[in-house]
Amino acid sequence: MKKFMIILAVLLILLILIGAGGLYGAWHVSRLDTSFPNLTLNGLEVGGMTKEQIADTLKASGWDERLSEPLTVTTLAGQSFEVDPIRSGLVMPADQVADWVFSCGREGNFFEDFFAYLKCKLRPTELVLPAANADYAYLRSLIEQNNADVVASLGEAEYTPDYEGERLVLKKGWGQLQLDQDALLAAVVRAIQFGEPKIGFSTLAHELVCPDFDRIHTDLLKEPKDAAFTDDGKFDVINEVVGVSFDVSQARQLWEAAAPAEEVDIPIAVTWPDVTAQKLRDSLFHDLLGACTTSYWNSSPNRISNVQLASSKIDGTILYPGDVFSYNEVVGARTTEAGFLPAPAYVDGDVKDEIGGGACQVSSTLYAATLFAFLETVERTNHYFPVSYMQLGTDATVTIPDGGNIMDLKFRNNKHYPIKIVSYSDVDEDSYLRELTFEIWGTLEDTDYMPIEFDNSWGWSMIYDRFVDPADPNRPGYKIKLDHERYYFSDDMGEGSRTLTHRLVYDADGNMVADEILNPELPGGGLAMDTYYDHN
Repeated sequence: MKKFMIILAVLLILLILIGAGGLYGAWHVSRLDTSFPNLTLNGLEVGGMTKEQIADTLKASGWDERLSEPLTVTTLAGQSFEVDPIRSGLVMPADQVADWVFSCGREGNFFEDFFAYLKCKLRPTELVLPAANADYAYLRSLIEQNNADVVASLGEAEYTPDYEGERLVLKKGWGQLQLDQDALLAAVVRAIQFGEPKIGFSTLAHELVCPDFDRIHTDLLKEPKDAAFTDDGKFDVINEVVGVSFDVSQARQLWEAAAPAEEVDIPIAVTWPDVTAQKLRDSLFHDLLGACTTSYWNSSPNRISNVQLASSKIDGTILYPGDVFSYNEVVGARTTEAGFLPAPAYVDGDVKDEIGGGACQVSSTLYAATLFAFLETVERTNHYFPVSYMQLGTDATVTIPDGGNIMDLKFRNNKHYPIKIVSYSDVDEDSYLRELTFEIWGTLEDTDYMPIEFDNSWGWSMIYDRFVDPADPNRPGYKIKLDHERYYFSDDMGEGSRTLTHRLVYDADGNMVADEILNPELPGGGLAMDTYYDHN
């Protein structure tokens, strides 16, 4: 009994001493003007320091400067985004951090703070800045946008055949790839709290499923088919069908080996059709079928303006097979309201100023170009007198009088392909060059003569040869020449001359292979090239 009483007394004394020491320790801790010991923040020693010392330590490490540097987050498919540390609400300036570090461990009562102090004393403690003030709406908006960018980078199609490269291209994860946005948010928060300048993230919300390559193979497996023109006469192109096949087992292996969002290239066997859509498109308006150039070097400014205006209205006109071109419909009435000016023109067998004077040189030059192109003349009337700018028999007058006979130039596209009329006028004030050119572009057919020269020359001063690069070096080229024969007549009605125009074709050796008198009967009666000029 005596022994028990002694032990009890000793215990009581120890409790009194410990209590007294505890009270003293707690009192001592409450009066400390430094942070608790063994504290670190982002690897910096901040324990046992006053607020001022903590702030100085942080500033010396570049703490405040880092607040202005964004966190760069790189995810999949090369996509990235930046986070403003201040905007995130996860960081504070050095002075505010110093206040927070000093308060760490001092959040409880008298004795709780003492025991927190003892824990710090016994082992180091790494502090993490609080996330209570984080702007999660801001952070999630950045993450959601990045996720959308990653998805968009995978493309709009599940796969894309690259026929030229003989490969099938797809992005791993197309249609199903999603980042684990909650995990990414946690990673961003932690990176900002620990002052990291950049991080990478590639964790997915769920596992990716291999595409159905059997279905894709079935979709692509086709027999090759040539491109074709539509049968509506408008020559739109129906694309070719390319024959494709690939090894399904190899495709799966390549897909499995790729990283999420990575491009997967699967070899394909390609069988090309003989005729591609591009080949058909290139064949339209590919060949120069006919061309003619005339000079108007001595024309007045008004006549020059009229020639350029009328020809510009024709430039770019397209005629489909069977279409008929009408000069008067395309150019329209030659009026001041339409921009035409008064200039010399043949009127009732005399030369007078007329609104639109010079329009007949445009129609005549175009007419001669159609003769070179072997187009079908539908309507044509020659001038009352020969004109200086055209070879005999190749002129075509046009007029829309208030009363009397309307004269028009009409021709038909008698080809199997569309034709395009191109016009340009060369004017050089210094050399007095004034030349009007019409070109007719189309598609040479197997039975066509391939022109390498257009010859519309006559006399010693009227030389209008046009040399053409061969459209196909493997085909023989020909010189197309317009020529005429002239007969004078005199009867009780008067005196004049009759001209018959010939279209001559010469081979490369200068041998004539065709001589055609261009004198077809017109739908309205009369003969196209049976040209009479009055000599009264």
